[in-house]
Amino acid sequence: MHLFREIGFRSATFLVIGNIVGVGIFTTSGLIAQEIGASWWLLGVWILGGIIALIGATCYSLLAAQMPRAGGEYAFLYPYYGELPAFLSGWASLLIGFSAPIAGGSLALTYYLGPFLPTAISAHPIRLKLMAMLFLLVVCFLLSLGLRFGSRVQTAVTLLNVTLILGFSLLVLRNTRGGSNLMASLSPGDGVEFLSLGSSVVLVMFAYSGWNAATYVAEEVRSPERNVPQALLTGTLVVTLIYLIVNVAYLSAVPLEALAGKIVVAEITASRAFGPAGPLLVNALISLSILSSLVAMSIAGPRVYFAMSRDQLFPQWLSEVHPKKKSPVKSLWFQSLVALGLIAAGSLYQILLYSGFVLTLFATLTVCVVFKLKRPGRARSELIVYRLAPALFVMINSVVLFSTIVSHPREAIAGLLTVAAGLPVYSYYGRRREISGTHAVER
Repeated sequence: MHLFREIGFRSATFLVIGNIVGVGIFTTSGLIAQEIGASWWLLGVWILGGIIALIGATCYSLLAAQMPRAGGEYAFLYPYYGELPAFLSGWASLLIGFSAPIAGGSLALTYYLGPFLPTAISAHPIRLKLMAMLFLLVVCFLLSLGLRFGSRVQTAVTLLNVTLILGFSLLVLRNTRGGSNLMASLSPGDGVEFLSLGSSVVLVMFAYSGWNAATYVAEEVRSPERNVPQALLTGTLVVTLIYLIVNVAYLSAVPLEALAGKIVVAEITASRAFGPAGPLLVNALISLSILSSLVAMSIAGPRVYFAMSRDQLFPQWLSEVHPKKKSPVKSLWFQSLVALGLIAAGSLYQILLYSGFVLTLFATLTVCVVFKLKRPGRARSELIVYRLAPALFVMINSVVLFSTIVSHPREAIAGLLTVAAGLPVYSYYGRRREISGTHAVER
């Protein structure tokens, strides 16, 4: 039950980028516009989300440097808060942290591939869901061929993805010269309600989710004390800049009012910038971006269930690592089956808010661990990193969580109930471990 150090700095960085960039940047700007209306807050929310993600990445870097183990939040919470909070974070990762974004990405992939599909499929919601399931199964099969092969595929797809996104944005800016649209969208407007702003930040943080991706595979990264923190910060900063460029391109091409409430924001932008042929080309490019995200999340997520299983808090077979493929293949397929169930059960917007709330909750709890870490010295810079950065992250996220509970109580309650559903599972495996007399691996 051990993993292999097969991942370098470059692969870890592209894993972070690939994990973040996906369905969110191509779908949430329209939903945010509906929440806050026409004002400069659209870009402001994306900037705020990037700052929060960078602060979170800084805090996670400190944790990863001291605890370079597989599992992300689960591995960080376990030694400081005990089994139950750690287990619930792993349970949330299974149902919400990875499976829900994978399900949302698969659904979005079918939306953007709609023009390339036969009308009998694209016009039928159930058949579109079946197509989303097929895409997910293909990704799972490719990754089950081995860690090294999967990492190379993920790096290549992500590099191509970033290049095409930037190329698309620059071409939109050149073709539209939409300075008047941009200035109108960035006008002060009538202000924004506090609760709507909080909901918008939750949606944005869904688009930024994945900034912590390298921590999930820390046990497989070479020189993790150095490479994991550098990958987290580099990947998150690159994505923040990409997101700002993409949103500027949206607002330059189309008035914000025309984007409000729309999911296919990039397709609308392409129609304005490139004419009738634009959406077909852009849909293909965006599909590649979503595919990159699906691959990255499918690599990171199974490491959580591997770590839980190794501690005898999940089915034992999830900790099995294929000796030749050097990957927890059974955990990969297990996660994919859960995502298939979410595809069948939910809509894209429900998945966005439902997962965003719980992701923010556990990220906040995990950053609180930084307060318990010993500072290596007394320098002022260390005070900022070890105390002020986590305090700011916790404060901002607490406000966002509160506003989400007030403005979207149904989704927040659904998320909390999903987390609570893990309690009987934890109790079951806890009793099994007591009966067998086994213990979790020493930390």
